[in-house]
Amino acid sequence: MPDVKHFKSIDDIDPAAWDALVPGSCFYQSHAWLRGQERPDFATPGYLTVEADGELLAATPYYDFLSENAPPLPDVAEGRTVLRVGTRTGYHNEFLLLKDPGAAQEALDALIAGAAEQAAALDCDALLFDFVTTDSLRLLAARFEVRAQLRAAEAVVHNDGGTFESYRQLLGRNVRKREYEIRRFAGSGLRVETARLSDCVDEFAPLVGQTMDRYGASLDPAEIHAFLTVQARCLDDLGTVFRCVDEEGRLVGANLSFDWRDTCYARVAGFDYTRTRNAYEYFNVVYYEPLHRMERHGMTALHLGPSALKAKVHRGASLHPLWAAVVPLPATAGAGLRRDAVADQALADAVREEAGGGMSDDEWDLNRVTPL
Repeated sequence: MPDVKHFKSIDDIDPAAWDALVPGSCFYQSHAWLRGQERPDFATPGYLTVEADGELLAATPYYDFLSENAPPLPDVAEGRTVLRVGTRTGYHNEFLLLKDPGAAQEALDALIAGAAEQAAALDCDALLFDFVTTDSLRLLAARFEVRAQLRAAEAVVHNDGGTFESYRQLLGRNVRKREYEIRRFAGSGLRVETARLSDCVDEFAPLVGQTMDRYGASLDPAEIHAFLTVQARCLDDLGTVFRCVDEEGRLVGANLSFDWRDTCYARVAGFDYTRTRNAYEYFNVVYYEPLHRMERHGMTALHLGPSALKAKVHRGASLHPLWAAVVPLPATAGAGLRRDAVADQALADAVREEAGGGMSDDEWDLNRVTPL
């Protein structure tokens, strides 16, 4: 039988063993990222591992939120007291399982049992897996009764050719507009250079605040500085700040990205809009310069997250569905998936109308979301 263990800090788990379960698509579940998200004042973290014969078979973080800090529940979880299983940030969750299918099923059962035990200790009546991929939803629904809803779409540029030229080919009829954006920036007098996050937190944080204010997502400047400082401490070797500077080297804007396996994750950007020059600074700093750097480092995917989908699709991104999945407790073994197909299709149709493309017919055929 597998051995289920509980930990209060991810520092108590071997980073190499944890990360061996983490694919390139799961940076936000990597050991370093999760270490940077340990904020007991915000949510009490915990970690489950499933082991056998000294080998790590499965793992997951979970979070017990203070009521005032808890993110809004998806509709499918309304009325529930939930334990949130999976990363609390990043809007992307997958099950971290050994690749052997036989061992993975037993490990998943043990993982859910361990999470259910922890949830019961906290007087929760359900497990919530938020922003999970379709494959992870299918795995879960193949083993347990699950209630699910379509949650969002995430945008990823899949540049399988690995070069900027292969990226240009992804753009199709949009290539001329994107080339214009590149030329406009090149002629603006601005340039992009790279730096470590630890070297530029003080100048970067205020620009992040300005951009959040501009788009109605204001955050305390001290909090912005605090989370960037923590990320610099935990993730400096994985991060790159793309600094947009003027002729004197003064910072106009910047984008913080993280490299994980074959994927570059665009995390947060900030600009001083009193000093930009209408030169498509954002797209050059967040898309085009990272793609050039990715070519030099053999990386093939640019993860762009769940917002501003139309702009991302027009710059070569594909959209992938993400789900909220609830397992009511006590967990009921046996395949089963319940969802509001009409509401899910309405959201998918709204995404399609907003984005205007980037959606694979097979992947977005929601009638095919059935257990494996």
